[in-house]
Amino acid sequence: MHINRKAFIGVAAGVAYVLAGAQALNAQGTSVAAELRSQESGALVVLSGTGAEAVLIDPIHNRVLARFPTGPNPRGVALSPDGRFAYVTSYSWDPAGTSSAGVTVLDLESRQVHAVFQPGDYRNLGGITVGTRGQRLWMTTEPEGGVVELDAHTGEVKMLWKTGSAISENVTVSHDGRRVYVSNTESNAITIIDRITVVPSRIATGQGPTGLALTADGRDLWVANSGDNTISLIKGRRRPKEVDRFPSGGIEPVRVSFHPGNNQAWVSNRGSRTVTVLDATSHEVLGEIALGGEPRSIRFSSDGHHAYVLSPVSQQVFVIDVATRRMIEAIEAGSGPSGLAWSRHGNP
Repeated sequence: MHINRKAFIGVAAGVAYVLAGAQALNAQGTSVAAELRSQESGALVVLSGTGAEAVLIDPIHNRVLARFPTGPNPRGVALSPDGRFAYVTSYSWDPAGTSSAGVTVLDLESRQVHAVFQPGDYRNLGGITVGTRGQRLWMTTEPEGGVVELDAHTGEVKMLWKTGSAISENVTVSHDGRRVYVSNTESNAITIIDRITVVPSRIATGQGPTGLALTADGRDLWVANSGDNTISLIKGRRRPKEVDRFPSGGIEPVRVSFHPGNNQAWVSNRGSRTVTVLDATSHEVLGEIALGGEPRSIRFSSDGHHAYVLSPVSQQVFVIDVATRRMIEAIEAGSGPSGLAWSRHGNP
């Protein structure tokens, strides 16, 4: 058989060119994927209310990285300022019982339990927050109707702050650590604790205040009122008061979270099974995201590209693309998920 030498050389060169191009594209794709992963390196901390554990999840590859034992019925989770440590409260912890963990401290970097705090006689610990300097913890407690302040390093009880309400659900703290804000669901009010004057004040809100969050500059407090589908806007440092009340854009709003890179507030609405996106200045509803389940906690990735929304009913974490406001994935969250956090640590 006669083979045209020039034609053969030309075909071979073409094949080699195509193969080289394919290899280059593959390498480029791998590089892009690696870059995307490095931009959003981090992990989700999901509390399992029925499993008495916290689960560290890689949301990019949808895999479990570690499991940590906690106290019974873990309820709240908050991170240290650097994101390395997670503090988990136990709602069912009883100092008179056999439970050993009131607050479990997780080292997400080493993936080990770092410490266990037993906060005296205070029990039924719920919402928790960490000071911006990482020195103090504040958490709600029942039936004392107050907020317990702990040393974040030793677990020593520093103070019990009374809220004047039987049920205090969530808590956050001002950037300078002076004021502690607490939502009181049954009394339709929030309590503001001034740690300098040691004088608490109560401010009426809408019905059933639950979630609350401060704007990035710390000047405004948003309170989600689950009973009348509104958001209360609290302003003023010396004499704080409710200056506005506007629709949440959904039914039964329970949590509010501010996006780290733009002027948006995201509100989870348990009744309408949606997340609404509001302009943080005009309070205009910019969009609505239908999710199903009953969305609660909202957390953002470090780069702000994705929002993670916990749904205890469907036992999932919904992943939302922030730019398009579309749900792109649903991650299985295990049995009875009760809390959610995002950390830069735990997923190298």
